[in-house]
Amino acid sequence: MMFARTMFKVWPSGWADSTAVRMPPGLAWACTLLAVMMIAWSPFSGGARLPTALLAMVGVFLCFRSGVAIFRQSVVRRWSAVFLLLWLPMWLSCLQAEHPQASLAAIAWFSLLYFAALPLLLTFQVTRYRQLFAQWVTGIMLLWMLDSSIQYLFGVDLLGIAKTPEGRITGMFHDLHQGILMLPMLPLLFYHWLPQRPWLAWGLVLGVGVVVTLSGARGYLYIFLLMLLLALWQQRASWKVWAAVLCMPLLAVALAGALSPQLAKYKLQHTQAIADTQQSTFDRVNHALSYRLNLWETGLHMWQAHPLTGVGSNHFKRVYAEYATRSDDPFVAHPTHTHNIYVEWLAETGLVGGIGLIAIMGLCVAWFRQAARPLQQQAWPYALPLMVIYFPLNTTQPMLVPWWFPVLMLLVCLMIASLQRDQDAQAS
Repeated sequence: MMFARTMFKVWPSGWADSTAVRMPPGLAWACTLLAVMMIAWSPFSGGARLPTALLAMVGVFLCFRSGVAIFRQSVVRRWSAVFLLLWLPMWLSCLQAEHPQASLAAIAWFSLLYFAALPLLLTFQVTRYRQLFAQWVTGIMLLWMLDSSIQYLFGVDLLGIAKTPEGRITGMFHDLHQGILMLPMLPLLFYHWLPQRPWLAWGLVLGVGVVVTLSGARGYLYIFLLMLLLALWQQRASWKVWAAVLCMPLLAVALAGALSPQLAKYKLQHTQAIADTQQSTFDRVNHALSYRLNLWETGLHMWQAHPLTGVGSNHFKRVYAEYATRSDDPFVAHPTHTHNIYVEWLAETGLVGGIGLIAIMGLCVAWFRQAARPLQQQAWPYALPLMVIYFPLNTTQPMLVPWWFPVLMLLVCLMIASLQRDQDAQAS
């Protein structure tokens, strides 16, 4: 209670009538901590759900306290546009949904995220909170790398989680989520530490590269390489810098191969399947891609059946067997997600959802280009991972899953907020 009284004592009187909504320092610090917990608590029960729910409660309180003033903020208007372009197609997808209750549950959960983003947008308009976030997340990444090293050396990590039979390193996770959570954080950590501690910045790049390679997920290595390429393109680097930086993924693969030859052999056998002349081209590529072509083909069948509004949000797994056409499809009995954002979004929300997603990208590009050069530079570390994740030729997680979308939302909030001038600087 004492902390709560201290935190809200600094709230300016008449704040609801103010044109500039500002976060009290205590509340901003707490929201930064909750943003960090969205990453830090991912390996444990509930993942990002609890910190996201707490942020949503803060967001509702902000709306109640400030009234319409909060919706006059540029960052809030921009986030509202992004949210609506995702939220409205989800509602329209209910028209064709075979299990409307599943779609409504997804919509209810997604609606909370609108309010969860509001305190993040207001907090991260201040540079020192973005810096604080990067510092705390650096600690999390170093802990995960240490834990993965222990798992590699001793077979189990600090929590007693063993590496997989084929030698995959998963860290504190029981699945392969560690890599996909580390990679989006890497650019913001790298650019934060590069000016003051370049050895730490490059050490994080190499460390994350080795950890994601040891996970055995080739898609993660592809994302890692794509991030490096886009970073070099943005910096307009010389050929010498290109050569030096592109050695990082090669070095990461070499280290991972030397550390885990069993896993390297296992993944090489999968990749070599594409050269098997006894199979059709589809089967060869499908096997090399861990049967992802089955998922993409079935997702496109769903879209063809309901091209305008899709089969319904949160329906891909539920109706997979109805649209699968190959008798040897391994996912009929055990459905999973598509490993492609666009295929799943088109399958579940149709052309309406696809247009909305393209509109969001157009808006983000327009907002970035409209900003002054210094603001573009401070927003780039958050725009870069979003560009890579939404790159069409990618095999990432689908958007609307409770453990993953909060991370995407966090990156969007950081980008939108950093395209605005620092509130503290404006006030002074």
